[in-house]
Amino acid sequence: MDAKTLYSPILKGKANDLKALGKIPRSLALHVHALVELLSPNGRESIETACVRFAHQLRKHCPLNAVSVDLHAIAPEHVTNDGSPALEALCTNLRGLGILFTPVFGFDHEPELWDRIVPIATSQGRGLTFRLKIDDLEAGEDTIYDIIERLRYAHIPTSDTKILIDLESIGNLDSVSLVRLRGLTQDFVEVATTVAKFGLISVIGSSMPKDVSDVKKEGTKAFYRHEMPLWLNVAAGVSSEGLAFGDYGIVHPNFSDKIIPKHPNAKIRYTRGLHHHIFRGYSLREGLKYQQYSELARRVLNSSVFLDRNYSFGDDYVWRCANGEERCGNLGTWVEVDMNHHLVHVAAQLPQILTRVAAGVSANELLAMDS
Repeated sequence: MDAKTLYSPILKGKANDLKALGKIPRSLALHVHALVELLSPNGRESIETACVRFAHQLRKHCPLNAVSVDLHAIAPEHVTNDGSPALEALCTNLRGLGILFTPVFGFDHEPELWDRIVPIATSQGRGLTFRLKIDDLEAGEDTIYDIIERLRYAHIPTSDTKILIDLESIGNLDSVSLVRLRGLTQDFVEVATTVAKFGLISVIGSSMPKDVSDVKKEGTKAFYRHEMPLWLNVAAGVSSEGLAFGDYGIVHPNFSDKIIPKHPNAKIRYTRGLHHHIFRGYSLREGLKYQQYSELARRVLNSSVFLDRNYSFGDDYVWRCANGEERCGNLGTWVEVDMNHHLVHVAAQLPQILTRVAAGVSANELLAMDS
């Protein structure tokens, strides 16, 4: 890798999420390696249409960003209109568009995909990404040695291999469960770093709520980012090589664009320090409808958590919307705005945290500073 990866968010392969990624300042983006998921086709849409759109959006919105692409939405039997295997066709398209991508394999993927992912990884020359789940951590050494054996067979060096530990949603776990999960993760990382030198190991989790039902109507609520202390405490026990951090941005891990809420609420999600702050409006089918975003933006602007309009594209949009210089947009607009602020904030936050760690500041002291 050209620059050390500090942040590895998992993003949905949708236009607004990718726009947010592409608008991270280059100085920060060099330390960000996102995993982007291809979502399954909508309605009667063909897999080929979904794949072509995915490749086009990556090329249009974040052509310079190195990414891992998780294509598990493509079933082994999926083919393009001319009968070509869809997985290989999409990767050929991505390569032809100049996308800097690394293919992803997970043990929850279709097993037969392994033999098809390996040639893609070797021809692409950017290594391979393993996306692991909690079940894989519980298998411990068996998982690690399975990975190493697969890499040996495929002639892919461990130094070209990324291990993304995806803990998914952890926001509703109690303290006992969080401690157990931290211990499980730490044990796995310790073994992995002992037996091989992987190019990247990242711990990823999310405390973003699935909806705004816990936020009072036209109110604001802060949600603690449990993934940050979990990562920090695991990282404290790792060698100087360090451990990357990851999350799902401002989207819940189980997000599906197939589920459309009957009464969507206007909301702005704003990350600062160790909290997600959700500013809730009311139903977009009532009152001012989308125009209420102007008032929501003013609430963010006048709150104690707003940073500065020049902080990110997302912050500037909030400022302009609050001051009547920008349209209120739609739900997709605010995914892009909220996500961009979040990605920039975390990408800027991590180097500061690691500098403090290097200076001898303990994990507990760091958490107290940023709380």
